[in-house]
Amino acid sequence: MQLVHRDAPAQEVLEGVSSLVRAVRCIEHRQLWPDAGLRRADASVLKVLAKDGEQRGGEIATKLGVDASVVSRQLSALEGDGLVSRRPDPADARVSLVQLSEAGRARLDALYAGYTRHLRSALADWDDEEMAAAAASLRRIAVAVAQAAEHAKHANTSTGD
Repeated sequence: MQLVHRDAPAQEVLEGVSSLVRAVRCIEHRQLWPDAGLRRADASVLKVLAKDGEQRGGEIATKLGVDASVVSRQLSALEGDGLVSRRPDPADARVSLVQLSEAGRARLDALYAGYTRHLRSALADWDDEEMAAAAASLRRIAVAVAQAAEHAKHANTSTGD
C-alpha cells in the first residue's frame, strides 16, 4: 500500500477556503438571497455585466465557466424580470449583446450592500488594513488556482488526455 504524502500548509489553505465558502453560502441562504429575489447564479451573471459592461451571452458563460445554454436560459429569465436588456450585435445579427438594466444594477447593488453590512458586522474587530490584506490574499489564491486550472486544462488538451 502506497502512502499518500500530505502537504499540511496547502491542506490548511484548502480547508480555510472551504470553510469560508460554506460560511458565505450559509449567510447567503439564510439572510441575503431570499430577500433579494435573485438566485446566486443570476447574481453572478449580473455581476459580470456590472463589471465588464455589455457583452455576448457566450462571453458571460466563458467568464463563469458554464455552458452557453445555461447562461442563455438565465438571460431569458433576467430579461423577463427587467434586469437585463438585449439588442442585436451589429457585428453579427445572429447573436445579441446583453446589458445590465438600471433595475438590474439597483437589485445587484442592494444585494451587495446587504452582504457588505453582514460582513462588516462579522468582522467588526478588523480594521480596514486587515480587511484589505485578507482581500488581497483571497484574490491571490483565486488567481493562482484559476491559472493552475487553466494550465492543467491546456496540458490535458495538448497531450490528448
